[in-house]
Amino acid sequence: MDAITYAKTDLETAFGLLNTCAGGVDEAQYNWKPAGTANTIAKSHVHTLSSIDFFINGIIKGGELGWPKVAQENGLPPNPLEIWRYEGSVPMAPIMEYATGVQKNALEFIASLKDSDLDREIETQFFGTKSVAWLLQLTGVHSVGHGGDIAAVKGMQGLKGLPF
Repeated sequence: MDAITYAKTDLETAFGLLNTCAGGVDEAQYNWKPAGTANTIAKSHVHTLSSIDFFINGIIKGGELGWPKVAQENGLPPNPLEIWRYEGSVPMAPIMEYATGVQKNALEFIASLKDSDLDREIETQFFGTKSVAWLLQLTGVHSVGHGGDIAAVKGMQGLKGLPF
């Protein structure tokens, strides 16, 4: 297996788990605020999706982010990092649509790369100079980690969090 196929398959798997964890809820469950310091499913989901958008579509690809349009159309914070302080309800349907689009765009872009592109170094705002491969790994691990956060909040609501 070549490295690009591996990277794409790895992210497809991470995105699949995230999507499974974030699915199977209604609007109230999506926005339910647990006690303590845990975040709502909606906030963790938006953060994870906007991170995929930022890392792959923004930093690696150098393209425009999809989040600003989604935010503007739905009255959400234009800076996705502000979602953590947002007190309103996050509309689930547009975020699920954003998830489909941002993940599809990311996977199509990755499939267009060559193995040698994985070594390209990029100056990042948060992590210094990192390779494309490192950023793809970060995106996958980050997506799975927040999928676990979402699964836990589903479990607090009496729902099945993880698919196994």
